[in-house]
Amino acid sequence: MDALVAALAGVLAGAAISHGVEWLRRRQRRRAHRAALRAEIDYCQWRAETYQADDVAAPSYRLPTVTYTSSLPALLSDGVVSEPGVRALVAFFSEVETVNRGLDLVQTARERGDQQAIRAEYDRNLLKIRSLLALHRSAREAADGHL
Repeated sequence: MDALVAALAGVLAGAAISHGVEWLRRRQRRRAHRAALRAEIDYCQWRAETYQADDVAAPSYRLPTVTYTSSLPALLSDGVVSEPGVRALVAFFSEVETVNRGLDLVQTARERGDQQAIRAEYDRNLLKIRSLLALHRSAREAADGHL
């Protein structure tokens, strides 16, 4: 009987350790995904502010979405992002993609030498940038896990 109890205790201890290790790994992955999202959101903010401050209609950079496309699905699959958080992140990164399309359009106009189109697209991009900057706080809060 003592051997059975000892064996059962060993199995339970092994299972607890295994689950504990896996829980710690998931927790570390979630923290890494959240940190990556925060970094990308803040980088997009910095680039948007740079675009707003500089008078360069067609810069060579685009706003990144690499972390968004990999980290958000991972966090969603773990069930750790609330619905308001998902809405905030999707709204922010949808605007990032809109800005990137606008930057591509102004680049195309620049390549054609169409100054009127460059000015029009640049003005539209500034509106998109303002929209993006207005969404920054809620996206950041979502990445922090506060939404």
